[in-house]
Amino acid sequence: MHAAYLWLIPVLPLIGAAIAGGLALAGSRTAHGPNKAFVALLTVLMPLLAFAVTCVGAGQLAHVPRLEGATAPALVQDLWTWFHFGTFRLDFSLLFDGLSSMMLLFITGIGTLICLYSVGYMWEDRGFARFMTYLNLFLFSMVMLVLGGSLPVTFLGWEGVGLCSYLLVGFWHHNTEYNDAARKAFVVNRVGDLGFLLGAFAIIAVVGSLDYQTIAAWFRSGQNTAAIAANGGMIAAAALLIFFGCTGKSAQIPLLTWLPDAMAGPTPVSALIHAATMVTSGVYLVARLGDLYVASTVPVLGLTALNWILVIGCATALWGAIAGLFQNDIKKALAYSTVSQLGFMFMACGVAAFDVGLFHVVTHAFFKAALFLGAGMVIHLLHHEQDMRRMGGLWNLPQAGFVLKFAMFWSWWAILGLPFGAGFFSKDLILEKLLVGGPLAVTVGAVAVLTAAITAVYMTRMMVLTFWSPSRLTDEAKHHLVPIPLTMKIPVFLLGVGAVASGLLLWSDNVLMQALSSASQGVITTTNLLPAWIAPVVGAAQKAGDHGHGLLDHHLVAWGGMGLAFVLAVIGAVTAWRIWGKGPTGATVEQQPSSAPTGFGAAWTWAFDRVYAVTIIPVVKITGVVLYWAVEVAFIGLATWIIGQSAVFLGGGLIGLQRSRLRSGLSIALTGVAVILVLLLLAL
Repeated sequence: MHAAYLWLIPVLPLIGAAIAGGLALAGSRTAHGPNKAFVALLTVLMPLLAFAVTCVGAGQLAHVPRLEGATAPALVQDLWTWFHFGTFRLDFSLLFDGLSSMMLLFITGIGTLICLYSVGYMWEDRGFARFMTYLNLFLFSMVMLVLGGSLPVTFLGWEGVGLCSYLLVGFWHHNTEYNDAARKAFVVNRVGDLGFLLGAFAIIAVVGSLDYQTIAAWFRSGQNTAAIAANGGMIAAAALLIFFGCTGKSAQIPLLTWLPDAMAGPTPVSALIHAATMVTSGVYLVARLGDLYVASTVPVLGLTALNWILVIGCATALWGAIAGLFQNDIKKALAYSTVSQLGFMFMACGVAAFDVGLFHVVTHAFFKAALFLGAGMVIHLLHHEQDMRRMGGLWNLPQAGFVLKFAMFWSWWAILGLPFGAGFFSKDLILEKLLVGGPLAVTVGAVAVLTAAITAVYMTRMMVLTFWSPSRLTDEAKHHLVPIPLTMKIPVFLLGVGAVASGLLLWSDNVLMQALSSASQGVITTTNLLPAWIAPVVGAAQKAGDHGHGLLDHHLVAWGGMGLAFVLAVIGAVTAWRIWGKGPTGATVEQQPSSAPTGFGAAWTWAFDRVYAVTIIPVVKITGVVLYWAVEVAFIGLATWIIGQSAVFLGGGLIGLQRSRLRSGLSIALTGVAVILVLLLLAL
């Protein structure tokens, strides 16, 4: 169904960015910059209006009938024809279906809350208008990434969020380390983007189109079974290359070290980019191309594309969890947590449970954004202190307030996967799918359960060192606490509510909820909203890639996995309390250094950076030298010289035809005209 208003969703935040950016440039020579109140209102209102338009689109989409055998119900807007040569046609189109609408609802919704939070957090910063401009520009790019109807349109948004990430991470550009972090994020993602582009070309070679609906229909058509079998190698290459691009955006092995360093940006950046939006784009793209991935059955180095996603997601989740144990910077601890949770999402995709992975995307967006923004409130309250070893006792501090404690507690509860928190529903479902997904998936599931236990340890460590251990604040720090404005409290409170409610409202495929519903004879009801909403998009791929063996029907694995995860989470939390309950171990407060990355986390990041230095960087340098001499000097230089010399030669030759006398020149000209007339007469 055609919808003429879809363009408003990306353009509204773009308008906010354009106007705020113009005001920022116009006021850049003054001490106070442009009118802050107007910029604040504009840059919060535009994403809010985009959220409202998204809600209107979701309401209309709900009434689009689903036809048997047809593509998923969708609202489509073709803006213009982008490419058209031969049989290949690519329209610049917007696709609003169950998957893109789900992503857009929390991108624009949580994005609006983070913009509102930024008003209070960045109000005193001289670059306030510039920062709000970048936020709106980022939301425009992220919306284009999700709303694009084809891979090239998605790639525009893909590159846009990369640029905005560079601008936001390096926002405080007077700090050299922050600039290095921004460049690292930009360059590492560009390495992954090469995989995206090569994978897109491979899809063209197989399908002949880059349109998402065409790709899905091609793989689902029974008439293409032989073609799929004949092009198995190319399909595997496309799947793995695009996944390589996803490892860059979603910070998975091997392209993951940029995300912890990206904590150099202001805290709202961490919540927006590194919790709720940009880092989940890789999971979105894998789910969007689910039909491609389940059709990729040719093994590469012994594993199919889905198996590679499963293994890499597991390894990343484990390493991120272990690294989180050793972080003293509160934002770095949450950054490694994000790396780990993204691994869980990819593990779900690795067993073709795309809806479960996307469900964790949604719940994670709420509780991780609340954790990041809550950490920002702590940093704001303590006047930019980020080292958890210098905190403690904030739970009993009146200035911390109810909102901060409420949001942080329930978000901690959710990420641990404790009963009725959002993570309890989504993360336990991932464990269930892994434990019934075949031998490899069961092995990965066992590691995932261990990773969940480690998550309980490092997240409880963060809460204990920050809130529940004895206070380590100096008397000066206690007397200079910065009040927390209302614009920061409202978003954090709403996200804290979402850390609980998003799990209860979105899923019924949890054995505990089913048991409660049955025991209460329907008084406690469950909803199947999310899986039913996105099933038309990912359902066919999930059915084709389902490797379950019926164990889930008997609930044995579900109950066992859920029970084991709960017990290990409790043990992990108690362990953390026993170790750090009285404060940080090791050095005394006076001996503690600033909150630079330390321990295993720093060594881990350094190790991956060294791998880059030994493998990727020499290739880049050699390629640069080869391109310079082979392309720039030999090819372009030689071509330029030949063209120049040809012009000189031809010009010199024509000089001999010129005559200094007018009579001779006219004679030659008339002769030429006569010859042309004769040729025309002969042609007739």
